[in-house]
Amino acid sequence: MSTPELALAQASAEIKALQESVASLDKKLSQLLSTKLHAHETQKRQPLTAFDVLTGPSMPKSRSTAALDRLNAQSVSNSEEVAMATTRVVMHQIVLPSDTDALGICFGGQVLGWIDVCAGLAAKTVARGPCVTASVDAVHFLRPCRVGSVAIIAAMVNRTFQSSLEVGVRVEEEDMLTGARHHCCSAYLTFVSVMARPGPGRAAKPLPKIVPGTQHQREIFRAAELRRQERLVHRNKLKQDPALAAQLAESRLQPVTYREASPTLAPAIQVQTVSGKKHGVSPDFTLAHMTQLIMPQHANSLGITFGGQVMRWMEQCAYIAASRVGRGGHLLTGSMDSIVFTQPTRVGDVMYITAQFYAFSTTSTKRGVEYAPKVCAGMGQACICPKGKHGQPSLPQPMHNS
Repeated sequence: MSTPELALAQASAEIKALQESVASLDKKLSQLLSTKLHAHETQKRQPLTAFDVLTGPSMPKSRSTAALDRLNAQSVSNSEEVAMATTRVVMHQIVLPSDTDALGICFGGQVLGWIDVCAGLAAKTVARGPCVTASVDAVHFLRPCRVGSVAIIAAMVNRTFQSSLEVGVRVEEEDMLTGARHHCCSAYLTFVSVMARPGPGRAAKPLPKIVPGTQHQREIFRAAELRRQERLVHRNKLKQDPALAAQLAESRLQPVTYREASPTLAPAIQVQTVSGKKHGVSPDFTLAHMTQLIMPQHANSLGITFGGQVMRWMEQCAYIAASRVGRGGHLLTGSMDSIVFTQPTRVGDVMYITAQFYAFSTTSTKRGVEYAPKVCAGMGQACICPKGKHGQPSLPQPMHNS
């Protein structure tokens, strides 16, 4: 065999050996990747890339690898599970004079507006898309926020369902001079994700599952399901009992524009002495009406009115109605019953809010006797508590017309 032929044979043998070596390495690499990815899926850790498997997280990464990491981060954000602690949103609001009444106490409607915005941010962060307020459970104001203090609003997603999610909110007041904090109120809001339902040209985007990390969070997670079942029972009861639903619809106040032969301005209250210190007042004399044009600043990015803005207007209207029977004492919002938003309103719509006093209760405290007139406003109810004491003029007794 000549020298050129011998050199060609040796080169062919070396090439064959290299090919076999490359094939062996490729097989081992495939087995390594399969083992690592399978172990990750079993332990449910953060998704790994081929770069992480081969080099580890401490190795320097190129631009292409950084782009791949961004894609991995996006996949993590759209994963099926989200830790409950990561859904927390905290807002700080300075209570300004424009947010308070004559005594420097923040209006309850303003606090409800902050609650709705903070809860909406938490819901939108989890849903990765627009969300609208579906309902608000009863809110009880335990302590007022005063002018000059800081209102701290903290929201966290308690649980997600098929297309809705519950958000819990806690409001505290912080004194800017002493640093003391006080619990003001708490609320549970239900939001509906717009992207969770199929739309024109797009498929439904399911909500991720909330994973509690501590025992306290697991209790919150379980309680959210119980509250949801209570809401469903109430809604199904109205569906199965048309008579009850019709009765509730008839009991709702109608806007002033729908009342035939109704005067433009309500007459002044005619106080009638009945017996002792109690006076009779017709509930019609306590009617208060508000007409609001929904502007862009009142709505979200979809043009739908903020639920907190609606509750703010309702509280203001109820405050006016309560003031017509709460003469002689200062009024504070004590609580607001649950509210269900049945139909959305949008920018350009006109909203009518009507409030009427219908009852009051008397509570005995260490400071004396406090009166709490109850006012019905729109489709929700608000309880307005005047800070009256024993010895001040008593509230009129509602007198219904025959």
